[in-house]
Amino acid sequence: MKNKIKIYFFHPYSGVGGADLSISRLINGLDKNNFDIDFISINSPKLTNKISKKIKYRKLNSSRTIYSFRKIKQIIKKDQNYDRKIFISNQYFANVLSLFFLKGLENLKIIVFERNHLSELSNYINFRDLFKKIIIKFLIKIYYKKANLIISNSKESANDLEKFVNTKVLSLYNPCFFNLKKKRKKKFFDKIKLINVGRFVEQKNQITILKAIKKSNFKEKFEVTLFGYGKDYLYLKNYIKKNNLRNVKLVRNIFDKNKIYLSADLYVGSSLYEGFPNTYVEAASYRIPIISSNFKSGPKEILLNGKAGTFFPIKDSDKLSKLLDDFYLNRNKYLKKEIVCSKNLKRFLYQKITKKFNLILKKLN
Repeated sequence: MKNKIKIYFFHPYSGVGGADLSISRLINGLDKNNFDIDFISINSPKLTNKISKKIKYRKLNSSRTIYSFRKIKQIIKKDQNYDRKIFISNQYFANVLSLFFLKGLENLKIIVFERNHLSELSNYINFRDLFKKIIIKFLIKIYYKKANLIISNSKESANDLEKFVNTKVLSLYNPCFFNLKKKRKKKFFDKIKLINVGRFVEQKNQITILKAIKKSNFKEKFEVTLFGYGKDYLYLKNYIKKNNLRNVKLVRNIFDKNKIYLSADLYVGSSLYEGFPNTYVEAASYRIPIISSNFKSGPKEILLNGKAGTFFPIKDSDKLSKLLDDFYLNRNKYLKKEIVCSKNLKRFLYQKITKKFNLILKKLN
């Protein structure tokens, strides 16, 4: 054990979203010969089904994140057979608490992951959460610089955070699985199959897609399917019904992503903000053209500042509608960008990202 590094990976509330999937891939990609790994959570996550059985899972029966740190501290103190320990935290509130409660423990280094573009995040929250976000950003400014390492999942958000906390932030893309040899069959037909994959919540902003389809001069030429789950399902469903959008479907169960992407002709992302949109990499790996809202974190890097995809202003359904019309009339223009995008995906490969992450942990002093 003395030769191994102990890793504690803390993800307090985990589900099945893109961030959760990325975390499971990072954990599974850790070198078991160099690291002993604990995955710590305070709920019963579906994520554990995606994590290797070689990794120890610790469920903390705490009602809130803040109450879990007494138990976490006990776990770390009991592990006395390791000269080096690394605690890795995700989610900004958990990050702040980790630095407050655990900083200074013997032989322990702390890494915090920040998966949001902080400057953008506060632009799209309701008033009830505004005070909470102001407090959190204040605490981030004070505590993040106490971390041994800060990691963000895009260069854009890393630069933003670096300016905010006035300390170095490392960028590490989400690790993605894809087969670059797999190609979608080129189809020549009248109807265009447009898809979006993501939770039905305000952040994902699928309502802008629906509004754009309603305004399109060629709306009958599109078959639109939104894949996801979440509290905005009925809101979106009612909008579809009220506006008689017969060519739009909501699908709440995603059983076969391969089938979803193979059948698609266009991917539209409409989010208000993101950490890193994994679905863009997935879509691009199937050679699907991408139209995206121009939120700051991730899309410009994936779509090479517009050389490999097309942007519209956030919430601007008029602009998106015009782009959809243009796609129908000038499809080849978008297909050329898709080729550029698919040729630049290797930087997001699982093997490449997890190898880099292993080296980061080994070299952490």
